Amino acid sequence: MRRIVFASMILLPLGVRGQASAIPGRDLLAFPISLTAEAPALGIQSGIGLWNPATALLGDSARWRISAASMSAPADISLSAQVAAVAGKWRRTTFGLSVTYAQVGNLLRTDTDPQSVGGEIPYSTMVISLLAARRIAPHIIGGLAIRSRNGRIDNISRTGVSVDAGIVAEHLTPIDVRVGLSTFLMHAGSTDRERTSFLAAIEARVAGSDSLHTVRAGYSLQDTQSLSTEQYLFASARWNIWEIRGGPVQTNIYGNSNRRVRFGIAVHYEGYAVGVAREESANGLAPTYQFSLRTLLR
Repeated sequence: MRRIVFASMILLPLGVRGQASAIPGRDLLAFPISLTAEAPALGIQSGIGLWNPATALLGDSARWRISAASMSAPADISLSAQVAAVAGKWRRTTFGLSVTYAQVGNLLRTDTDPQSVGGEIPYSTMVISLLAARRIAPHIIGGLAIRSRNGRIDNISRTGVSVDAGIVAEHLTPIDVRVGLSTFLMHAGSTDRERTSFLAAIEARVAGSDSLHTVRAGYSLQDTQSLSTEQYLFASARWNIWEIRGGPVQTNIYGNSNRRVRFGIAVHYEGYAVGVAREESANGLAPTYQFSLRTLLR
């Protein structure tokens, strides 16, 4: 029953609103894919740069980065997502390629009764991103991304191209303020074709002496045109190789509001970083789980 409810939440708005040219699957990207309880506009754990291309910048000590991430909520809604990315540095600019794929499985085709008819209904989306990030001032990083997104629902498959930009301002003021601003899936055409997200976040150090022994807090806002608004109040603490993050999240989507908790833990060791996160879901649905792995090559 819960899977049927979830499918209705996704599929009915597409039919009711009559978006004949819309690229399917935009709803699947409302989840914090590749993030370990981070603010999307500031998330650097995996270095994928999906939500803000500026966060993909490689540091001075590394020339290459390989990243992978996955998300799942298998118990009730059979939701899953995977991301793979590679980035390299050339002339102080980081160039990267990432592929993101998300889908909902086990959506059964029915007629006038609950019995399934035929095969499952495919519902998925894939985003291929080419990005570049560069430090453009001592405290400012800029990034650009070209993305191709394909979405499929049943026998409908459409593709669109978007161009996104982002900045990260860091090490501001004595309390080490960081600010991130970015777009996601910025499309030149009508919002009926693709819905753009606008992301902003700010965080600052509230305790600690350096980046390896610190407590930070911040606020994140993500607004997706005619779809959803997400607010995230978060805090993080790091002690040597260990880091924890989390906080309350509120989302307004299709006129409904829900509140939940997001929590993550990360381990940093030399050039490796592993992150695991858990997020509650609305209406008693299964929680989503995130996993990320990143390695730096010198």
